Amino acid sequence: MATPTSEWETIKRPGWFGEGRDNILSGYDRQYGPSNWRIRHILGPRILDFNESVQLYELSYELDFNHPDRRYIWNNLITRAKDVWTEQLTDINSGMDYSIQKAPAAHYEDIAIRRIMDKYGKKFKGEELIRVRADSEDLVGKVLSSIHIPFIYPDYIESPPDDKIYWWNRHKGSLECFWHFNKVLQVKKE
Repeated sequence: MATPTSEWETIKRPGWFGEGRDNILSGYDRQYGPSNWRIRHILGPRILDFNESVQLYELSYELDFNHPDRRYIWNNLITRAKDVWTEQLTDINSGMDYSIQKAPAAHYEDIAIRRIMDKYGKKFKGEELIRVRADSEDLVGKVLSSIHIPFIYPDYIESPPDDKIYWWNRHKGSLECFWHFNKVLQVKKE
């Protein structure tokens, strides 16, 4: 009996989409057809769908939340913040749903933080809307950016595809490194 093969072929590692996300994805629609391509993440030999990938994303944040040396950062956030956002203030409307992405670039940091706080019965107590992003003007927002969160399985982060210096690779082993270096574009085999 023949072993079943995947109907999908990995054709490249597209890396960071950023604010060009919608144009890049619509370009894939034009090039391959709307249902003939998909974005996945690789973890060793495994191909992860979006839900599996974002679960690892969230778990990496949860480990940071529970790390005793980082507790003061999270306590500062909880005390000062009314809520968190990443790309646009309207990110708050995503609540705890990773699929609600209205900003030009994807935002998962804010959603992961809300979900972890909910899981542990924590509520924001402050009055500030704190941006969680590498270039945040708020120190806690900067420190809780995915560029500073260690990925749960750092040995499985793929090497850079070339000799370029990527902005997210400043902190090797970070969640941001995993998200961009392990992202793959797959197309249906003909």
